[in-house]
Amino acid sequence: MDHNLPPLIRDVPVAGLRGLLEGLGAAPYRGDQLAGWLYARDAAAWDEMTDLPADLREILAARWDLDGLTVRDRQVSQDGTRKHLFSLRDGHAIESVTIPMEQHLTFCISSQVGCAMACSFCATARGGLVRNLGAGEIVEQVLRLRRDAALETVPGCADRAFNLVFMGMGEPLDNFDALAQAIDTFTSPAGLGMSPRRITVSTSGHPAGMRRLLDLPQGVGLTVSVNGTDPALRRRLMPVPGRTPLPEVLDLAQEYARRRQRRVTIAYVLIDAVNDGDPEAAALAKLVRGRPFKVNLIPMNRIDERFGPPDAARLLGFQDVLRRAGVEAYIRISGGDDIAAACGQLREKHAGKDR
Repeated sequence: MDHNLPPLIRDVPVAGLRGLLEGLGAAPYRGDQLAGWLYARDAAAWDEMTDLPADLREILAARWDLDGLTVRDRQVSQDGTRKHLFSLRDGHAIESVTIPMEQHLTFCISSQVGCAMACSFCATARGGLVRNLGAGEIVEQVLRLRRDAALETVPGCADRAFNLVFMGMGEPLDNFDALAQAIDTFTSPAGLGMSPRRITVSTSGHPAGMRRLLDLPQGVGLTVSVNGTDPALRRRLMPVPGRTPLPEVLDLAQEYARRRQRRVTIAYVLIDAVNDGDPEAAALAKLVRGRPFKVNLIPMNRIDERFGPPDAARLLGFQDVLRRAGVEAYIRISGGDDIAAACGQLREKHAGKDR
């Protein structure tokens, strides 16, 4: 981040806004008013905050930026998926996605610019890690997607609460402090007032971060990406996460499920002729059977000629092996194939144009 830029006002924790305003000589209740404008009413300009004194607004505008994101591209798929490419104040770009579900929207947001996990099947990994996002940049993605959904409603979803998944660019647990603050903003009554049950953090198996997540006050959902049961294959597909033995990752996930009293999702991206055979399915079943897990099978969203999805018969066959072993397994088709909605694809496409 460019340290010459003013800080974002949404980088201030919600609980700290009263003290912030008091430090500026205003009454503490002005912090509650400011929180209302930032989160409940999603003000787009300081001048919109009409119940704050003009001189206080001038002080705030001089010291903090209200917005950290600008829309660089927005694409809508035939299936209703909306892909957003946002430019940050330092010129970097991140992606966020709105996914229509049966009766609600799910917002998929990023936690980093790029990613250090180096997963071979992910477009985001190709550029490596650029930097972490600040809490304000994470939160603003949700506000932008909420604003977009209000301007152009999705049938059946207009009056429904949205779900939130940290499954965009980056490894969320590699940016834990900003993640924790953003979750606090999302769940705080003075923030977005969301139920923690509507929030899910997806990880590639970051053991230190998973241990810290166990101590987070909010019992958010957890998804763990596995993608390979053989240690050598998992290291090839996921070079950094694959360094941690999978049994250790699954034991941590089981402990998380026990403490939170909610099942953990095991995500398995199926790649044609790489990790989609019956022996892999049987090995996965052996690892997860009897644990408080469910398995989501995700056909690979093709990003180049190296990796692609298996055909429907192979996909159903993999699921059948798991189910016959007593494992709850679901097929989750990624949306937005026609708009480069796989993680990192739209950013990579624009980067190619800029080169």
